[in-house]
Amino acid sequence: MSLGSSILLRSPCAAAAAAAVVVCLAAGSAAAAEPVIYNLGTLGGSSSSAGRVNDAGQVAGSSSVTGNLSSRAFRYDYDGRPVGGGVMIDLGTLTGVGSSTTTDVNDAGQLSGFSSFGSSARAIRYDGTPGHGIMRNLGTLGGSVSSAAGINNAGQVAGRSDIGDPLIDPQLEPDTVHAFRYDGTPGAGGIMRDLGTLGGRHSSAASVNNAGQVAGRSDITGNAASHAFRYDGTPGAGGVMRDLGTLGGMFSEGFDVNDAGQVTGSSNITGNLASHAFRYDGTPGADGVMRNLGSLGGTVSSGLAINDDGQVVGYSRLADENVTHPFLYIGTPGVDGVMIDLDAWLDANLPAEGAKWTLDQARGISNTGWISGVGNYNDGPGGLTDGNRAFLLDASSLIPEPGALGLLTLGAGATLVRRRRR
Repeated sequence: MSLGSSILLRSPCAAAAAAAVVVCLAAGSAAAAEPVIYNLGTLGGSSSSAGRVNDAGQVAGSSSVTGNLSSRAFRYDYDGRPVGGGVMIDLGTLTGVGSSTTTDVNDAGQLSGFSSFGSSARAIRYDGTPGHGIMRNLGTLGGSVSSAAGINNAGQVAGRSDIGDPLIDPQLEPDTVHAFRYDGTPGAGGIMRDLGTLGGRHSSAASVNNAGQVAGRSDITGNAASHAFRYDGTPGAGGVMRDLGTLGGMFSEGFDVNDAGQVTGSSNITGNLASHAFRYDGTPGADGVMRNLGSLGGTVSSGLAINDDGQVVGYSRLADENVTHPFLYIGTPGVDGVMIDLDAWLDANLPAEGAKWTLDQARGISNTGWISGVGNYNDGPGGLTDGNRAFLLDASSLIPEPGALGLLTLGAGATLVRRRRR
């Protein structure tokens, strides 16, 4: 089936060439997979939101509960059913009251996130099987608030924490926040390690890969701007926070790092009037380069997650600047890279389900082609309840065979053969 007229293809360097490309799936081929999207539902409330997804299709996120008075962290476990797909499991909170959310899930099903109570919040790691597992308090760097954003397969967690209480230490500025990496087992030798900053006051971590590298953002010296960073090594034993720079503007932020050390995020471009998603390839200070992924026509886009093949998902404004759609970026920016509008792609390839969804953001991508995110669901009278919903999308048919992206340069009529990776 042809997608040439129904998905938006953008390259920061070759928009005109992309307009001439016809991308085809191998219809009827045993190697191709039809797209499937799952509405993850809620925990009884009116809305839910997804974080990242692991290779088994488990999703981290949060949902409002009955009455909408609070929200609860969940893990969604995909079970292979063609309808429904799985079950959303309430993970509770640290204290039995307040709210909680999970942001990332590793391949063992452990989750990172935070639980809030009163004016305080704590970063958490959830271990074990929901219903029999335990939500572990990771503490703080000395203050009253911390939160976790990423977890790797070793159970290391990355996030941000207040570094102290200015009422106790007058030398501290109020609300000073630093990025952290938590190593070890809470309550059994685990420790929250301060990653410092790029010379400024604040820093925050968003993701940690299986090598322990951390991505995030930090104020630079003078605090007039903040830059994306990648932290390499062991805090306190030679570890270093490396500045990834920007796309020409003053500000950038890293949101995810894969096992190859590639980072995705968002950066102002020259003039600071727009910000674009980026993928950072290579080693900062050596051969590293921040690559502009462009947008779906608007002035704002952001890369929120990256898998080990360097494929990026996130969101972008459309040309009208009023609507955002999720995207999947495949290929090498400036060479054969393509930004695919996932809302338009779903409408074209699964129209019955696409009519029920207005997809907003993609927040996670697995190595197996799962994409998690959030959108607005409305299936008309007599159907499921409507509203903002977490989704799980099987987009494995969009993941190309190695080298297949080179076919995009052949122009109209070129065929991109894709495979089911899961």
